[in-house]
Amino acid sequence: MAAKKLDISGKTSPYCLSVVEKEAKALSPSGELFITCDNFPAVTTSIPRIAREEGLSMETVRSPDGHWEIRLARK
Repeated sequence: MAAKKLDISGKTSPYCLSVVEKEAKALSPSGELFITCDNFPAVTTSIPRIAREEGLSMETVRSPDGHWEIRLARK
């Protein structure tokens, strides 16, 4: 199982979300994508949309420091 990590904290540009989308599309059937993010709209809107469109499961955990840890995986 291949796991990839992306940290898009502090970055709110559409480019960062396009990187997330590109990596999500490239996930192998057993792959996982772990994303660290501190942008509320990205966590609640953009990344869930990407997960839905790509047929990925999404788990989100908020850490005490205000960041979210997001796990995307093939269903």
